[in-house]
Amino acid sequence: MKKKIILFALITFLILAIVPIFSMAATSITLASNPIDNPNAFKPGQVTQNDINMITGKTNNIVGIIVTVGVVISVITLIVLGIKYMIGSVEEKAEYKKSMIPYLIGAVLLFSASILVNIIAKLVQNTSLVQ
Repeated sequence: MKKKIILFALITFLILAIVPIFSMAATSITLASNPIDNPNAFKPGQVTQNDINMITGKTNNIVGIIVTVGVVISVITLIVLGIKYMIGSVEEKAEYKKSMIPYLIGAVLLFSASILVNIIAKLVQNTSLVQ
């Protein structure tokens, strides 16, 4: 029970520490004339190569962060489940096999979603919308 409370407090602290950073960054770029930084500055039909490069650059950064965090979390989870599986009794091993199914589904979803976003970004970059 104490571990759950400590984990919840840690996650809450991290969220509260990160959110103000994003809100300060969002308020500092609202005066920009770039449609990527300020959506109100967008004029339909004006897609340039610079816009596409900025979108793909930001997309690659976001996907890279998500994949890196996902890989770290999945490796740590796999290590913990593996150690528990090796140490556990026969009944515990059966339980760990059941807990591996959601882990594997989550890992597949994480990696397939990141690959799908990269494929979409490359398709958008190669479109003929550039003026």
